[in-house]
Amino acid sequence: MDRTILVGVDGSTGSEEALRWAFREARLRRRPVTALLAWGTDGLPRELHRRAGRADHAELEASAVAALDQAIERADANGVEVHPMLVEAAPAVALEENAPGAEMIVVGSHGHGPITRVLAGSVAQTVVNHVQVPVVVVRGRTTQRPNGQRPNGQRPDSERPDSQRRPVVVGVDGSGNSVGALRWAAQAAALRRAPLRVVFALGRTDPLYPELMISGQVDLLRRAQAMLEETVGKGLASAAEVAVDTVVAPDAPSVALLHEAELAQLLVVGRRGHGGFADLLLGSVSHQCLLHAACPVAVVHDEAAGG
Repeated sequence: MDRTILVGVDGSTGSEEALRWAFREARLRRRPVTALLAWGTDGLPRELHRRAGRADHAELEASAVAALDQAIERADANGVEVHPMLVEAAPAVALEENAPGAEMIVVGSHGHGPITRVLAGSVAQTVVNHVQVPVVVVRGRTTQRPNGQRPNGQRPDSERPDSQRRPVVVGVDGSGNSVGALRWAAQAAALRRAPLRVVFALGRTDPLYPELMISGQVDLLRRAQAMLEETVGKGLASAAEVAVDTVVAPDAPSVALLHEAELAQLLVVGRRGHGGFADLLLGSVSHQCLLHAACPVAVVHDEAAGG
């Protein structure tokens, strides 16, 4: 496929929100969208079970086609070129096999069947750890209200006029992967005409001798700021013009990023790093961000991915 935005669809509310997000992203990037529904006898989406009951294979396939078509219709492509794709395979396998050449992969935070528990189960881990394109998990609140509640009839946050004021947030640590994440985040911010907020987390500790921590605080902050400025210089040297705000946070990476995500429209992290963001996808940082961030989370996999 030619630079399409690949979306995992299963008929659930979460996957349809992911599809709507992908359509908005496609308009910004002027890309087509491939809406992929993976199914098989090893785990059909509940909606297909309801539709097909005891039907034979052909009827199950027809139900899958209908579910995919209806999901696309409800999500409202509105001018976006859409390619429906039905694959009889495990969702993780289908997404991974169709990832090469895609602009990104987009999945929802809740689904049916094998796509269910996309954040905690094998699908997300397989996709995020094995594909070489950015992966976006669409989750989080949909309005600007602090409690995350969406009033009846109110438009999603990303469709509201004030949504562009919210920044794209990216976590960096000086590693090559975080530079790639920074470049990708800068492009996303430029497309949205949104500010870019670059976060470096020191990682809060409880030293045995607090006075030693206090005495070294100034030097620690100075070195952190220098590393942050160096990373920004590398990552944004050839980036599109975008308003950049930087912050050195004293907290652990997951705490800092979740805090910044509260007012963000997109959180971007690198696949692996060092220091505060080491083993981002394999440890608690990625788990906490993907599970609790108040906005969609994009995982960018390597330094070259920022192009």
